[in-house]
Amino acid sequence: MRGGGGAAGRRLVAVAVGAAIVSAAAAATAPHTRALPAAITDPVLARSDYIEHCGGCHGVDGRSAPAQVPELRDRVGYFMCTPEARAYLVRLPNVAHSRITDNQELADLVNFVVFGLGGASAPVDAQPFSAAEVARERRLALSGPSLKAERARLVAAAIRRCGAPASLKRFYGSARG
Repeated sequence: MRGGGGAAGRRLVAVAVGAAIVSAAAAATAPHTRALPAAITDPVLARSDYIEHCGGCHGVDGRSAPAQVPELRDRVGYFMCTPEARAYLVRLPNVAHSRITDNQELADLVNFVVFGLGGASAPVDAQPFSAAEVARERRLALSGPSLKAERARLVAAAIRRCGAPASLKRFYGSARG
């Protein structure tokens, strides 16, 4: 670099190139089955928060296999079909106790997961999460044992009452894992 940029300049270029690669990868793997709701105040930050806080386990594009965590892509939206299942999404320990303390930012992240990664699995009349709803529900965080049993119960209800495919049990229905 000219003008004395040196190592600092090279680091800045490396950061910019890295950000461009991550952005391109996220765009290439982003679901295209449903538009994100306008309630997401900053879609770029929501996607970035997902990649940083959730993508390591659930996969950058919501496909977690072979990891033993629920797969999100084209499935997580089924949790929006009942008020109890909807609340469950925010009460999950890694969501409720997230380092993201701003409730609107966390609502944007959950909306990205549900409507972006969940795609067509989210009911067409599902309303996006609000900051107020996230603030209320995250105070009622589930614990490890209760969340597994609750997830199995909610999946059974989504299949029975909301038309979710029976195959959802394979990804979410086990009270053991």
